[in-house]
Amino acid sequence: MGITLSAQTAYFLWSLVMGLALGMMYDIVRAARMLLRAGRLHVTISDIIFFAVCGVLTSLFALPFNKGGVRGFIVFGEAVGFLAYRLTLGSIMGKVYAFSAHVLRSFVQKIRKLLEKIFNYLLKAIGVMLYNISAVIDNYRQRASNKRKAVHISAAEKQKKRRR
Repeated sequence: MGITLSAQTAYFLWSLVMGLALGMMYDIVRAARMLLRAGRLHVTISDIIFFAVCGVLTSLFALPFNKGGVRGFIVFGEAVGFLAYRLTLGSIMGKVYAFSAHVLRSFVQKIRKLLEKIFNYLLKAIGVMLYNISAVIDNYRQRASNKRKAVHISAAEKQKKRRR
């Protein structure tokens, strides 16, 4: 028993919607690439992962419609939906992502510079504080050493007086 023409039309229309969803999902991957300034290797790996996920989602999509069998018109409908999204809203979103990534990178750079200044100031303050603490400890150690020497000298003088 085959699938009726009306059912195939419905499956095709749903595959267009699935293609649009895959296009939106690809935009998320593309936005992450722009934000992270991905190199060729990262782009290749993310594309392979994306297409593997698309294959799994297409199989899951075809499961209730065609008992798991993927037909050519389903893949064609997904491709048309994907391209329709990429050529319309996807191109606009690409510009939005590029601008947003630029703004976010510049904001993060300003925050980074501010944090560097704060940490440098704190490190200098801690360094001065530790230097002052070490100077105080050295002063106390020097006084204790001088006191021990004085006690030792006075004990030696007492012995000299006893000898006389």
